[in-house]
Amino acid sequence: MGFTERARRVRDGQLAHGRRVAALCSCVGLFHPIGHRATLSFLGELAGPYQHHESALLRALEKLEASRAVWHEELASYLDARVRQKRLGRRGPSPGDPPPSRMGGHWYASTPDVSRRAALHALKLWERDLRPDPANREVRSIVRCCIATGGRLTDEQLDIVSRRRMSAETEEVRWPFTLVVSAGGVAPALRVQGCSDWVPRTVARARRSASSVPGSAV
Repeated sequence: MGFTERARRVRDGQLAHGRRVAALCSCVGLFHPIGHRATLSFLGELAGPYQHHESALLRALEKLEASRAVWHEELASYLDARVRQKRLGRRGPSPGDPPPSRMGGHWYASTPDVSRRAALHALKLWERDLRPDPANREVRSIVRCCIATGGRLTDEQLDIVSRRRMSAETEEVRWPFTLVVSAGGVAPALRVQGCSDWVPRTVARARRSASSVPGSAV
């Protein structure tokens, strides 16, 4: 079952509210740009208590569909750029422009402030749940500073984030630093693990989906 069918169930007023909430969670299972739990939590911040109120549930779905539509547009632009690059002889992307096969870490939105809020929301969850680890002191320090300043970091901190994101770090380091970049108002290079309704599909279908209505199947 694709995203569109699950979204239809969220809107189906004949279903019990609990089943509609479960359908929204299934939609998030297919598209969770800042992680599954953080995406659900942020939808609650944007839309209200969707677990209990129909109006909030419908708003949450609309917010998710809107982000997914912007992501499709970004994906189509990325794919078109890669086609042009290949025609010029660049078979692989540059290190700062990885192929769309890795994690997201950015809430796609037409308003940058929403993307920033989403990244900060996910960082707060990450920081709250992180177990004490001496090896992650630098990561945690930067994350805490990012949260405290609303995404504003010093040049030295930005250099550390850039260097460690590009180095052979573990995902436990790359993920929060990708969120830090997004919290600073910069969309990380397009990555789509966490947007699993696209991954098995063809490039051509991904291009077509970018021009479809929010929530259309891909």
